[in-house]
Amino acid sequence: MLADHDWPGHRLVGPDGARAAWSIALHSDDNYALQRAATTLLGRAVQAGDALVQHWAHLHDRALVTSGSAQEYGTQFLLSTDGIELCPLRAPGSVDARRATVGLPPLAVALNAVCRRYTPDSSADETPTVLLAGAA
Repeated sequence: MLADHDWPGHRLVGPDGARAAWSIALHSDDNYALQRAATTLLGRAVQAGDALVQHWAHLHDRALVTSGSAQEYGTQFLLSTDGIELCPLRAPGSVDARRATVGLPPLAVALNAVCRRYTPDSSADETPTVLLAGAA
């Protein structure tokens, strides 16, 4: 699909199809070449107004984490028995500014949402316990 049509954006496959393509690329951790190619093509689609920049940011981070590099936007977490761990992050002090450029909420808001989603019996009023691996 990517070789024949570039990124399957909203115009080609509609919002649901574009989201499905993004999800497939996002979870292709065993195929780094596909993830990187998809990141590039999705970036071009974003510039053409045919895809969501938030999808690109998530995929960009995922490809970085898959390759063993620090992520840029703080979208990737690991779930373990010890809690929720933010994957290593480049320049944590400026992550909220980077997140704002791609329409993502501050990292604290995202962390709270992840904790609510994946922590049993969690409350939106609780302060989440999160391990910030490599964030210092």
